[in-house]
Amino acid sequence: MLHSKIIKGLFIFILSILFYCCNEKDKTVGNIESLNTINETKNNNVIHIMGHWYGEGKKELLVREQVREFSFLNQDLAIDLQFPHHIFKFNDEAELYFIECDSIAQMVRMNKWPFDILFCDQERYKRVGMLVNDPEWGKKYLVDFSQEPWFINAHKEKFFETGNYINLYGGTLPGPFIEGVISILFVSDEVEKKLGLQIKDLDMTFDDFLSYAKVVYEYNQTHSEKITFLSTQYQYAIDNLFNQLVTSYHEKSSFSSINESLKAVEQTYKAFEELARYKAIDQYIPYQHLAYDIGQRILFDKQCLFNLQPSWIFMFWKKSNPEGTKKMRPCEIPSFAGKKSPYYSGFYQTIFVVPKNSANSEAGKRFIKFLTSTQTADKWVKYAVCPTGMKTSIAYTDFGQNVYEKFFQHLQKKYGNNQIDVNISKLLFNSDKAIDFKYKDVLAGRMSAQEAMLQLQRQIR
Repeated sequence: MLHSKIIKGLFIFILSILFYCCNEKDKTVGNIESLNTINETKNNNVIHIMGHWYGEGKKELLVREQVREFSFLNQDLAIDLQFPHHIFKFNDEAELYFIECDSIAQMVRMNKWPFDILFCDQERYKRVGMLVNDPEWGKKYLVDFSQEPWFINAHKEKFFETGNYINLYGGTLPGPFIEGVISILFVSDEVEKKLGLQIKDLDMTFDDFLSYAKVVYEYNQTHSEKITFLSTQYQYAIDNLFNQLVTSYHEKSSFSSINESLKAVEQTYKAFEELARYKAIDQYIPYQHLAYDIGQRILFDKQCLFNLQPSWIFMFWKKSNPEGTKKMRPCEIPSFAGKKSPYYSGFYQTIFVVPKNSANSEAGKRFIKFLTSTQTADKWVKYAVCPTGMKTSIAYTDFGQNVYEKFFQHLQKKYGNNQIDVNISKLLFNSDKAIDFKYKDVLAGRMSAQEAMLQLQRQIR
């Protein structure tokens, strides 16, 4: 019995290698017009897949392995796997994002789909909606799996109840929520040593954070080469810090009264007011003149103490500044002393979707069903060392003990599946309207905590 399993395993392995070699050829397509010519030659025996995570280490390996396994199990299909890096001509990673969005928007306008599996995460979906002036374009053009029991059951318990995921794609669920993204407060070891600090990586309190800001401020008073305390290269850095403090104040996942909510916000405003005394978001790093997507991806490892970023940024840093990444380590976003927020900043997202009008959408559906599995979820957690929205059969305790693995183990133990970006207006005031909390003005020293509270109270009346 064991002998036959070994032979079968070797057979699958050899087939996988052959398939990999056959699909490694460079297939460069320069623009959307060229892409549309693919549509004319497609048939029901071929499935065209636009991949993701090219050049991102084991994430790319996950895609290739899952495609190879799908091919082995579906030998009636020929697989054409291409990555955007080979499909489009571009100069840098940030430019590629805009080219991808423009191309998908053109596919929507023409209702022509060169791929049966399309890479379209929530950021790309949103931008395409803006380009075609239709935030619900997914309803018209993408296959919706929201009524499929196998799709719902493959995700974590109550996953779709805890997050407003269906509205990310215009009222549809077009693919599995494979990728989990976590916000990380990266600290520079080099800057830490220069300042004579020892940063608390886990269970950092606001008092800890404030004391570090004071040290940076005092250093900058006597040195010509300034240190940036907290980089704001990531546009949601301050938002994530604010949300973590607010939700930690009462340690509740729901608020029983407006007064209770206002008290949590007031204390956070006061905390931001204290930080503002030490010029916490003064920037001494040269990225402001760059386009946002380019500026965000630059690692200033010697000029900045903290950099609050999504976990995916690390892969880009490793490519652009590999030596710099060796000086960075992950820290937990601070909460109020003695408090534990029920949430930690992060989100889950769909990566692959199926256009309804693609030439082989039925094969596309088969591929999505194959991806929506415990096997894929297990690989994602092992390879990316990040959470997933799908059910897994492994735990973070199965990992080794490097600094990132310890960090994610800690978050999983402390916050469980609540590693999500909450809608703070909805949580505090059960409001669907966008409330301007003015916390960036408070942190920048442009507004007092008292003034911010008055403006907030006028908005929620």
